[in-house]
Amino acid sequence: MLLPEGLNPGSYTPFTPDNKLNEKLLGEELQRVVRGSGGLHGPAGHSEFASLTFDEWKGWTNVLVDVAHRNNIKAWSFFGAESFEKTMPFAHHALKAGADGLFVIAPYFNLYSQEAAFQYYKDFAAEFPGTPIVFYPSHQTGNHFTPQTIARIAEIPNIVGMKLNGDAPYDEFSRTVLLTKDMPDFRWIAGGLNVLYPLMMGIQMKASCSPMSNFAHEWSLNFWNAYQQKDWPSVEKWQKKLAKIAAVMNVAGDRHIGARAGHKAALALMGRPVGLPRRPGIPASEEHIARIRKVFEEEGLL
Repeated sequence: MLLPEGLNPGSYTPFTPDNKLNEKLLGEELQRVVRGSGGLHGPAGHSEFASLTFDEWKGWTNVLVDVAHRNNIKAWSFFGAESFEKTMPFAHHALKAGADGLFVIAPYFNLYSQEAAFQYYKDFAAEFPGTPIVFYPSHQTGNHFTPQTIARIAEIPNIVGMKLNGDAPYDEFSRTVLLTKDMPDFRWIAGGLNVLYPLMMGIQMKASCSPMSNFAHEWSLNFWNAYQQKDWPSVEKWQKKLAKIAAVMNVAGDRHIGARAGHKAALALMGRPVGLPRRPGIPASEEHIARIRKVFEEEGLL
């Protein structure tokens, strides 16, 4: 069974001036991050996947698969919805389009038991027994998977990994690692490179998503290669640089609020405008854009 490997970047979703998916620009943005990567994944949270129509999501997925396979790397399709029934058409299209594996976020806007969470992924995996599936129990769904539930899901044969939930308390993550560390066909996938340092030094990860590759792919590759070589001084150096630009793009106080607006503003400053975030997201303020410009100039990205 295929396991996630190496860096797996994606892209912010580019919209045209009349708010349509710009598939041509999306292909160009994904092409920017293929060098040195093990795969591509998306459209993920930073891609505004929940704001896309189903037809837009299908177009996004088609572009993802095309770019990945033209560059001989893997295509991991990201999706999820409020229910099993609503999620199934996404999976069928992704596999028809040629995706190599699936990233499936837990159902959101529903509150459900731990047993229901397990049964959801058990039944989903049984529908596609030959397909590698990574599950993502993000707290943004409104639900909290316990370490015991995560370990049960990890035992399902074609569940090959879990995308790390960056909001999980450290003590819970520690217990989850202890419950899954001896599973040879299960892999932790870092949601972003910054979570690898400093807490992850003792847990050598084999795969990571890489949203900061959209701004500094070379830095991200340097970070990942240093991490694989356990070159901790270099890991710290690149972590600090990536964390600095990530921090200025978000609205202070919450890494989710206003993030896409700042990120899209940063891409525009870099000469790669990808449109505005979809409502209820609002564009970055002039003050915020000025702060982004200052940090990006200090770091040599502008």
